[in-house]
Amino acid sequence: MKTPCRIFTASLCLAALAGRSLSADATKPNGDEIVAALPVIPNATFNLADFGGVGDGKTFNTDAFKNAIAAITKAGGGHLIVSAGIYKTLPFSLASHLDLHLEPGAVIKAPSTFKDYGLPDPNEPLSAPASGGAPTVGRVRGPGGPGWVAPLISGANLTDVAITGDGTIDGSGAVFWAWSDKHARMYSPGRRIVFRPHLMVFTGMQRLHIDGITLSNSPMYHIVPSGTDMLFENIRIVAPYDAPNTDAIDPSGTRIVIRHCEIDTGDDNVAVHAGSKDVLIEDLTCLHGHGISVGSGTRAGLAHMIVRRCTFDGTDNGLRIKSYRGNGGEVHDIWYSDLTMKNVRRPFDINMLYHGNDPTPWGDVGPRQAEPGETRDIPNFHDIHVSNVTVTRSPVAGRILGVPEQMARDITFTNVKIESTRGFLVQDGKNIVFDHVQITPKIGEAIVLDNGSVTLNGVAKSGTSGGSAIPFYNGN
Repeated sequence: MKTPCRIFTASLCLAALAGRSLSADATKPNGDEIVAALPVIPNATFNLADFGGVGDGKTFNTDAFKNAIAAITKAGGGHLIVSAGIYKTLPFSLASHLDLHLEPGAVIKAPSTFKDYGLPDPNEPLSAPASGGAPTVGRVRGPGGPGWVAPLISGANLTDVAITGDGTIDGSGAVFWAWSDKHARMYSPGRRIVFRPHLMVFTGMQRLHIDGITLSNSPMYHIVPSGTDMLFENIRIVAPYDAPNTDAIDPSGTRIVIRHCEIDTGDDNVAVHAGSKDVLIEDLTCLHGHGISVGSGTRAGLAHMIVRRCTFDGTDNGLRIKSYRGNGGEVHDIWYSDLTMKNVRRPFDINMLYHGNDPTPWGDVGPRQAEPGETRDIPNFHDIHVSNVTVTRSPVAGRILGVPEQMARDITFTNVKIESTRGFLVQDGKNIVFDHVQITPKIGEAIVLDNGSVTLNGVAKSGTSGGSAIPFYNGN
């Protein structure tokens, strides 16, 4: 049997560099470097072909994967080798102490028709209920419901799991995209909506490593992992720019490292979920997509995240932290550094009025004043630091949108150069410091204030000045 190029025989750690305190240097994170431990996986190897795997692009390999994983579990763990070929399969689950290794030319491919999933074709007319009345819209609410499809690859409460190699996992998502809720907005109300599965979902994991593979065309999110000690590196994730909700990596947990990845998708390049702590994102190339995001639900909070040495080219956003009253929490101790952005629609977006799920005339910005009873779970964004960033060819320099009752605060920009059409909006924000910052807008002032207080290169400004905030709401 062939031996995979990456064998894990011991618990390893990423190289660590000592951090420096905020009082020593406001451009450096406080605390130690973030470290993720790697899985410990036995050396034994198994080949999918020995369990009936056929890479002809036609044969279903679901049983082959399940039988191979069962054998590896019985043996106490090991590496499952998938040789070159196209392995069509329905969803299957991984096991602890397992490395799923894809050799060059190996493709694990989801079905490309509803028939293969055992689902009714949504192009066919819906039948009216036996009692009469209108047909039921095909919306599914959760796992196990009618029409629900599991992720192509999944795992729950596992330890020591890896997916490695140079192969591809293809979600065949095009069949689902046309029936998404976003696509349905172009039709009359009641248009059928089909549940879309994620490509890979891992919950409650301990030591998860995904390295080297390509992920493509998920029906919805590509990787949704939660747990501790999770490392994602050298991955390429790609889907069409208009493929709805095709987030690349949506992690949650503690000690999460994402590095050396290229991401070109139709939604968030990375979306870090609430409740996360100790997150390191470095050396990413972000092309189409919505940038590196936090939120929108932040009730569980988020702390100590470092994003550095990333490039953004043509993304919708660069750095984004978003939430709203009723689902907000504390987001703090966030560090962004050494970034390059070009052709990014909104390079910096801190939005405590996020309303993207129900668009308003002001784009993704909801009501500025609280509605009666909106007194709980207010977003609380503070101690966010940006340094050593270059931005070119952007419509706006950025925006900070706090809420009047709890302003965004203690946010710093150091050694930042921005070339944009419009400047930077600070609304309901205080103690916002721009130090050694050059903003050169073609229209209007470098800083637009709406109940804000800033210090720009040593000069303090406060109040409301510089023009209308509206162009910063809708992105024009």
